[in-house]
Amino acid sequence: MLLLSAVTLAGGPGPTDNRYVAYEGNAAARQSSGFLYGERDVLEYRGARLARRITLYTCRDGTAFARKTVDYADGFAPDFALEDVATGMTEGLRGESGSRVVFYRAGRGEPEKSAALRPAPGFVADAGFDEFVQAHWAELMAGQELTMRFLVPSHLKVIGFQVTHLRSDRFEGAPVEVLRLKLSGLWGYILPGIDVYYRRADRILVRYVGLSDLRDAAHDNLQVDLTYRDTDRRATDAGQFDGARRAPLAPCARHPAGR
Repeated sequence: MLLLSAVTLAGGPGPTDNRYVAYEGNAAARQSSGFLYGERDVLEYRGARLARRITLYTCRDGTAFARKTVDYADGFAPDFALEDVATGMTEGLRGESGSRVVFYRAGRGEPEKSAALRPAPGFVADAGFDEFVQAHWAELMAGQELTMRFLVPSHLKVIGFQVTHLRSDRFEGAPVEVLRLKLSGLWGYILPGIDVYYRRADRILVRYVGLSDLRDAAHDNLQVDLTYRDTDRRATDAGQFDGARRAPLAPCARHPAGR
């Protein structure tokens, strides 16, 4: 789940201008802190609105082995597609014949499963979680526990989660607010939650600790500690966005850890 919010650039765009922002991160294994994969993101803004995102997941040598594309026509529940050539896993949400369809394939050689979602406005999908956080920041900072219906592609359905403000903290010297996403009800006490660290000054995601979208060879979600560096945030252009969209994918020499 890669949830970065807008980065403000000096001067700001015009109402119809396109602008592009790139950033990078590294995911380490939660238990061993060993390198798992890198991440390269390129975001397209149309005016002030985040419109599209490309995420490349990379091996230690920089080779891209997976890609996610996100289209923010619906900010909370954008269309998205994730493809991992290392495992053959695919998942996402797409528009189809006027409805929304969730799809999932566990791995190479497995059939794709899909289901039409019942009309249920207000659910959240993938990177739309960040949009949800931005829209409800004041309530979360006031200590409210919010209920959110989040799409889980592997289950082909929307599942209830709770989002809470866990604590105020510091990360790499900067004040941050830590939020926790966990399953609602009894399962929330049994299964580990996901902790996300937002820098207080600008509400930018700087750390993500929990289940990754990516899976190992046994189809289990990787447990990651994913961090983003300020020095790797920069303005870029449409060529970089198109390059990320077209970049060839190839498996790493080693999988899933020590890429």
